[in-house]
Amino acid sequence: MKPPSPRDRLHQPLAFLAIGLTSAAIDAGVFLLLNHLGVPPAAASAISFLSAFLVNYRGNRDFVFKAGQATGALPRYITLVAINLALSSAGVWLLVGTGLQPWAAKLTTIITIAAINFVAMRLWVFPAQAQAPGAGRPPR
Repeated sequence: MKPPSPRDRLHQPLAFLAIGLTSAAIDAGVFLLLNHLGVPPAAASAISFLSAFLVNYRGNRDFVFKAGQATGALPRYITLVAINLALSSAGVWLLVGTGLQPWAAKLTTIITIAAINFVAMRLWVFPAQAQAPGAGRPPR
């Protein structure tokens, strides 16, 4: 079996970025709306984070890692989401507490968690699919 081409190696991170940006737009949009409506920043962050759950899971499962119905992936993903939710809410709370604007605190947590997520999904949530030749590559 030949090694993946540079194009194949780039597809997975770029697809992850596209799904992540879509999820982040949903997350940020809901957060800004709720914040504008007077919902406290930490609560708005938790609600907005969960609103992007389905888009992120299905996008990463089906498009990025081509995992289909990978055994055990959903429980691992839910565990990762719970950890991310805690990190996101606590991060926003802490950063707003230091005087950072709520939108800037949310953006900071989104970027930090995205980097952690790619590694966690590749190595833990969808490990076999992430390492398979052509994984994350659209069919030709």
